[in-house]
Amino acid sequence: MRIAIVLAVLLPAATWAEQPLVLVSDPWCPVACAASDPRPVYVVEIAKAVLEPAGYRIDYQIVPFARAEAMTNSGDAAGFIGVLKLPKRQHWAFPEQAQAQSRVCFYTRADSRWHYAGAASLKNQRVGTIRGYSYGTEIDGVLRHAKVDQVSGLNGFKRGLAKLQAKRIDAVVEYELVAQYQQFASNALLRNAGCSQMADQLYLAFSPARSDAPQLARILNEGVQRLKKTGELKKILQSYGINEP
Repeated sequence: MRIAIVLAVLLPAATWAEQPLVLVSDPWCPVACAASDPRPVYVVEIAKAVLEPAGYRIDYQIVPFARAEAMTNSGDAAGFIGVLKLPKRQHWAFPEQAQAQSRVCFYTRADSRWHYAGAASLKNQRVGTIRGYSYGTEIDGVLRHAKVDQVSGLNGFKRGLAKLQAKRIDAVVEYELVAQYQQFASNALLRNAGCSQMADQLYLAFSPARSDAPQLARILNEGVQRLKKTGELKKILQSYGINEP
């Protein structure tokens, strides 16, 4: 693995452009939808609109979250869709502007009366999360006061919902953007029991093992600015029911 990383760093940008640009994520529409869905994820649409004219060919792949992070670290993937800026990713290349933003919320069964109101409210609550995820500083901090039940693999939110409906947990944590898009937050199925105070900024970030990662981040950032000016970004986002970040 270490040899592979060294070789990856030594490859010139021209060589990288000749290879497919592998972008990975676990499925969480609309930030990252399953590869089998009829429409690509909107971040992929943005990436294609910006990076393909620059000579890159996009190869979008869905894998479990932990594997996506490992692939990005090693250079097996060029970029990871929908990640936070965290200390462990300090060597990744991030564009200046986020591609998505959303609050993190707690969702319960429709008949629940519990409300999230900070760390104290989570005492004795069984909360479902996805293994390896960070939900931002606020929520990561308060989850230490809950009884956390983690799931791993693909479709973690749906698996958490199954546990919720079976009354094995009291709430699940998910980005509001995702829950709303998938219509899981309707009164017929779930209720929103409270959210983080601040929205998290989510990025398409690029592998530290690629010599062209800073270039990719710069191309993406500049390209998104062009899409804004032309109105194309607004069209892409509106087709998913999303406002510009």
